[in-house]
Amino acid sequence: MVGWQASAEMPAVSFSYDCSLFGRFSETVSFPSLSASFADRVDEGLASLLSLLQVALGVSYYKCAAAGEVILPAGAELNASKSVASRLYQDGLAEFYVRAGLPYPPKINFRTSSSNDARASDHSEQSDAHARQALVAYGGGKDSYVADAIVKKAGIKSRLCSAVMSDKVRDAIQRSASEPVIFMQRQLDPKLRQVNAAGAYNGHVPITAINSLMLVILGRLTSAQFVIFANERSADEPTIDLGDVAANHQYSKSSEFEAYLRDAIAAADPRAPEYFSILRPFSEIWIARAFANLKQPFGRFTSCNRNFQIAGEDVPRWCGACAKCAFTSLLLAPFLDREETTRIFPDNFLEKQALLPIYRELCGLTDNKPWDCVGTINECRAVIFRLGQMAAWQDSFIVRTLLPLVLNENGEEQLSKFWQDGLAAAGKHFVPEVFLSAAHDL
Repeated sequence: MVGWQASAEMPAVSFSYDCSLFGRFSETVSFPSLSASFADRVDEGLASLLSLLQVALGVSYYKCAAAGEVILPAGAELNASKSVASRLYQDGLAEFYVRAGLPYPPKINFRTSSSNDARASDHSEQSDAHARQALVAYGGGKDSYVADAIVKKAGIKSRLCSAVMSDKVRDAIQRSASEPVIFMQRQLDPKLRQVNAAGAYNGHVPITAINSLMLVILGRLTSAQFVIFANERSADEPTIDLGDVAANHQYSKSSEFEAYLRDAIAAADPRAPEYFSILRPFSEIWIARAFANLKQPFGRFTSCNRNFQIAGEDVPRWCGACAKCAFTSLLLAPFLDREETTRIFPDNFLEKQALLPIYRELCGLTDNKPWDCVGTINECRAVIFRLGQMAAWQDSFIVRTLLPLVLNENGEEQLSKFWQDGLAAAGKHFVPEVFLSAAHDL
């Protein structure tokens, strides 16, 4: 990692990396909502946050070669980025290693460089007084809507924010939202696409870590008090069990990583906004129930990742063929009647025989869950069981087919417990009481 450079003309920062196989890469992160340049805003704390972001952004370029050594920015040990790097470049890239056929866990030597190209001024124009304002990460899905509803219920002023990598994604995000979204922009090095096309390693990266740090930096620059994400406790479940170790597609959404990142942010900059996930105590079942009560977003939101591809043709809000479409329709079904589902989905996905293999994966009836941001196996089994008791859904193809298999795995008593557990708050979290109370009143 060569270092970062704040722009003197624009609200942007460039980050540079050297790869042992493919040479220099450079990426620019910009904050268009800010009117002034970045360079004269950077004090010591913000510089440390930018070094953390440099570490997180680096996963996109590291995976081209999957080298055995990572050289971190100077000062990395002081601002805890070495701890974050060891998680991101190992657990955070678990899916990449497994699907690329590379050894996992990898053996990586992390060391700190002796110098850094970063430029930090000795002052900041930011006030020490944080506004009682929350920046809420927005991704277009039900979780984002529920998170923002909780913040508003708590009486805290909020703004929706999203990190995007193309105008196409920006437009798709804004279409899904019911209010204006503040956008942050990543401009990947075009060389990355070239080396990938030439055969460099490629695959999933822990994008939530990158987006989290971008939003924390925006919060720092706008004196926000809170930076809020919508990662639920269900994200802790691994996607695949490899015996002695497990790989989790959602590692950077997990409670374990949230704790590491909170510590790193606090060590880097005591003036940073408080970062936490507002949905951490809750399951996907709880979130689906809360979202179903909102009604207003039904015709806007989408969880289908095909809407957020960097390039290509525009697609319908729901493709009806992916794990996210299958999962979202399954979780919402117990809380909607059939007429309400037509306001959301183009078809009844629970009747689609082509989706059966995906629903089997969601219910843990295959070797691994889908490599996607979906709920736990127990949640999905509990929902199938619940739908089997509901006249509106019990005759659906997916329910009829999977209910006997699910009952064989767990039995009625245990499946009923899974359902009740899904409706209750549980587990360690960092949610301030003002938001927790609001969530329970939602």
